[in-house]
Amino acid sequence: INQIFFMFKQYLILLVAFFSTIFICSCSVFRNPAKIKTYAQINTTEGSFIIGLYEGTPLHKDNFIKNCTSNSYDSTLIYSTNPNGIHKMGLKPEKEEINVLSRTFKDSKINSEINAKLINKKGAVGMLKLDKDFEGESMSDNYLFYIVDGIKTDTKLIHTLEAKQNAPIIAKYIDEFNSEPNHYHYKDSLLQFKMNRDKENFRRLYLELTDSVKPRIKKDGIILFKLTNKQIEQYTKYGGIPIYDGHYTVFGEIVDGIEILSILSNIKTGIKGKPKKDIYILSTTVLTKKEYKHSK
Repeated sequence: INQIFFMFKQYLILLVAFFSTIFICSCSVFRNPAKIKTYAQINTTEGSFIIGLYEGTPLHKDNFIKNCTSNSYDSTLIYSTNPNGIHKMGLKPEKEEINVLSRTFKDSKINSEINAKLINKKGAVGMLKLDKDFEGESMSDNYLFYIVDGIKTDTKLIHTLEAKQNAPIIAKYIDEFNSEPNHYHYKDSLLQFKMNRDKENFRRLYLELTDSVKPRIKKDGIILFKLTNKQIEQYTKYGGIPIYDGHYTVFGEIVDGIEILSILSNIKTGIKGKPKKDIYILSTTVLTKKEYKHSK
């Protein structure tokens, strides 16, 4: 009996140690979702770069590793490049972009892993999704990905971007607010200011109405777009595409070969940013942290 009790006690100790390790690792990833243990080298006709894959987005990380190890990206296109924007990759040459954008996610999707700490800064890597799903379905494509170029910005422009992102939502709520019997006079005043081109009073009243409808927006569970101080610091210091935050899952960043961004941004393009010459991903290689350090 003593032996059985001893064995059981040892088993409990091991079990507690096991779950403690998992808990500690989980907390570490929660605190630092941008932690990197695995890397992917992408070789293209325009040069090579290495992506560090975030531990905080395990679904996207594992999916990307699977695509790389199965050579799924070999001979696929960098099919859209936009100076100071994003560069889209992973499209098979025989497929037209319009077919990609019109397909469904029935057999090709990953649950969103959007994290406020993982942003679309310069060099960030994210998974694409259909344009129609920008505001709705929060599913990522399991194949097509993008890398962020972007330019440095300032706080004034960032606040303008925030306002533009929130404008349609606020306008809808103000229209509903002004359509209520007790608020008809606000609607008339806005119309009068607009007709008289009285921008100052129009803006003043619109801001007052914005403050009035914000509690309703919050009550409906809608979160208005607003960047944190850390995000603003990143975008003013390094650049990126802040309007993608909260919409696309960022699952990694370029840790070597960042010059690929300026190379792609200088390529001549046609409609929808399609390069006038075909640019291919030649091969991909998954690297451990040790292999990555050894390659430098």
